[in-house]
Amino acid sequence: MKTTILARLGLAGACAAMGLAATTAHAQSNVTIYGLISGGVGYVSNQGGSKTWQALSGTNQNPRWGLRGSEDLGNGTKAIFTLEAGFNIMNGTGAQNGRAFGRQSFVGLSDKTWGTFTLGRQYDTIHDYVGPIIISSNGVNIGDNDNGYNDIRMQNSVKWVSPTVGGFHGTAQYGFSNSALGFRNNNAYSFGLGYKYGDFDWNAAYAQYNNPFSGTNNDGAIANDYASPLLIFSKSATRANVFASQQRIFATGGFYRWGPALIGAMFSDVQYMYLDNSHLNLQNYNLTLNYNVTPALVLGAAYGFTAGKYDVINTRPQWHQVNLQADYWLSKRTDVALTLNAQQAAGDAKYAQLFGYAASSTKRQMAVTLGMRHTF
Repeated sequence: MKTTILARLGLAGACAAMGLAATTAHAQSNVTIYGLISGGVGYVSNQGGSKTWQALSGTNQNPRWGLRGSEDLGNGTKAIFTLEAGFNIMNGTGAQNGRAFGRQSFVGLSDKTWGTFTLGRQYDTIHDYVGPIIISSNGVNIGDNDNGYNDIRMQNSVKWVSPTVGGFHGTAQYGFSNSALGFRNNNAYSFGLGYKYGDFDWNAAYAQYNNPFSGTNNDGAIANDYASPLLIFSKSATRANVFASQQRIFATGGFYRWGPALIGAMFSDVQYMYLDNSHLNLQNYNLTLNYNVTPALVLGAAYGFTAGKYDVINTRPQWHQVNLQADYWLSKRTDVALTLNAQQAAGDAKYAQLFGYAASSTKRQMAVTLGMRHTF
């Protein structure tokens, strides 16, 4: 249950307090405090050659808290803002490299006719349009190479989200480099288009990051999110500490609800161009199924396949991944989930590495977690 602070502000009273002439204008605003806390315990079959038991933050979903607000400006227009911070519940540290509001921080206007326009640190359209399919699979493509798990946020960005017309909706976003050395010195942009009709929902999105986390401008559109050790493909395979000069992502996918079953499918194509002139292409294929056995119990199963191709070293790594989950809702705000993720490396891939864990010393890795989530 979200905590809402509702304030009815009479502009006449405000003007009187400021010693100004009172008017008859009035505005209504509200601020909502919200959040999510999740954690549990897990077993991993192989991390660097050893099996491990761990206390884990974010077993069901990454923890966060935030403030969301709006002010009615009249005629269907609202001023809006969101400030959202991530954190680790096991040690209390901040996520997103310790940023105060590293998950989201934006302000803008929302209009029933013209859509929503926002400015700040925001999710890109990959997260908005195909991220829900990845999240529903209860797993992540290796290294989150297509940003379906939204490890990369777009800073210095302006974003427009259209209203829905005839089932169609779209999004356009641009992240400024803020650099005197040029627009492309760490800028980014993304686009998305979606269609929903009844139980069918399909989307497509494209994102491009130019010189992300640039050595001469590392706080542009894509900042030190890009240097996360979780993103194992952001650096070249041929030279250590050489980042991508460009990353391009195209993804498409959607859902179909069939009675108690929710069926999802997704494809993404990811191109990495590195500063040493090497190149990596990754293609991800995902199928998901979630089934409501009862209103409280949801069973999920997913299969993902990633095929890669390095040009300079002429290798073709591959990874197969299976995700299984049983999620039981104790209430509308609290659930407990048992999750199994298993990955098999194939082709030229030398080892398996499930997202969020250290690499296995072999081509196989399995993780089992039991976690709890509570929203407020």
